[in-house]
Amino acid sequence: MKRIKQLCIDNWRAKTASLLVAMSIWYLIKSHLEADVESFPVPGTVAPTTPRAPQPTLDDALLGPLTPPIPGSESGQ
Repeated sequence: MKRIKQLCIDNWRAKTASLLVAMSIWYLIKSHLEADVESFPVPGTVAPTTPRAPQPTLDDALLGPLTPPIPGSESGQ
């Protein structure tokens, strides 16, 4: 028991100062992290604010000139 008491008493000022510094750093980091949580949203978690433009649809009139003629078909002759 005497050994534990001596361990706590030796250099008590340095130990107390170290504890205060560690708690101050912990508090500053914790308060900084809590402040940053609300500053920017995570992509995919918030609904978009502006409606998206409708995507153009591809129909046969647009794709017709892009398809090569099939050999032996009547439209290619």
